[in-house]
Amino acid sequence: MRIAVLNNCVPFLRGGAEHLADALTAKLQEYGHEAVLIRVPFRWDPPEKIIEHMLACRLLRLPNVERAIAIKFPAAYVPHPNKVLWLVHQFRQAYDFWGTEFQGLPDSVRGRQIRAAVIRADNHFFAEAKAIYTNSKVTGDRLRRFNGIDSEVLLPPLYDPVEVEQQECGDFILCLGRVNAAKRQHLVVKAMKHCKTEVKLIVAGRPESEADAVEIRNTIRKDNLAQSITFIDRFVSEKEKADLLRRCLAVAYIPYDEDSYGYVTLEGCLSKKAVITCIDSGGIDALVRHRETGFIVPPEPKVLADAMDSLYSDKPGAAAMGEAGFELARSLNINWDHVIETLTK
Repeated sequence: MRIAVLNNCVPFLRGGAEHLADALTAKLQEYGHEAVLIRVPFRWDPPEKIIEHMLACRLLRLPNVERAIAIKFPAAYVPHPNKVLWLVHQFRQAYDFWGTEFQGLPDSVRGRQIRAAVIRADNHFFAEAKAIYTNSKVTGDRLRRFNGIDSEVLLPPLYDPVEVEQQECGDFILCLGRVNAAKRQHLVVKAMKHCKTEVKLIVAGRPESEADAVEIRNTIRKDNLAQSITFIDRFVSEKEKADLLRRCLAVAYIPYDEDSYGYVTLEGCLSKKAVITCIDSGGIDALVRHRETGFIVPPEPKVLADAMDSLYSDKPGAAAMGEAGFELARSLNINWDHVIETLTK
């Protein structure tokens, strides 16, 4: 089958959706399909540009394509008679981010008009899809709550499974991923001054902005944490990431209201490492069970520090949580056979 995978494109900005689109395209090819990734440029600043990009997607056509698989707004608006959606999230600034610090859109007449236009377009154009899948129960629940649209959860696998042989139980907590305010790496950094053990922290990932990097560097300097925190403020290769996962004590992933369980969480579980997350981190609780596969705690530095100290003080217990997380992840049918069969049926 000739398949077009549709995603957005913000130059030099890469996250989980970009990784998923690349992986899906490659796996479709591996499974015998002709697949191409189409990345639609998207700009949301100034907010008026959002409407222009929505219109641009509606004007696109996909000749010679037998199936379209769209994973993100506004690429999901591209018309095709045989389109399915695998939504990683909607434009959340118009939905559950409205009224929060992550709103983005101005609370003005124009901002409310743009918000209404996004919701109206989602309701109308999503109905064109032959089927709608979401990357988690969280995303599906949001789609049902705000738009009255049902969907089926289809959990995204990692492109390549993490090797779990010869894992160690080191002395550092690993905080992986793109660094920004919503991922909240700064809270883990702030937690370190409250730790009573000799636990260390490695934060590894490309900052989304210089301000994100500066906040972490300033906290390290202000709290005299240079001896206990390493900040790798750049893209981390798969080889380097695998080595960090192999050697760490546990993984910390505490985003605000994440749509899915997050690649970082799955990488941690498949590396047999306990995962620390927060009670408001969203879909991460699909893989993290409190005191079974990790810790789910309030997003407060002192409480995060207690969780890190607990893991450091009981490394056999941390290892047991990692084993439990590995078994839970394996039980959830998170694999490419299931994904490709579902999206091409």
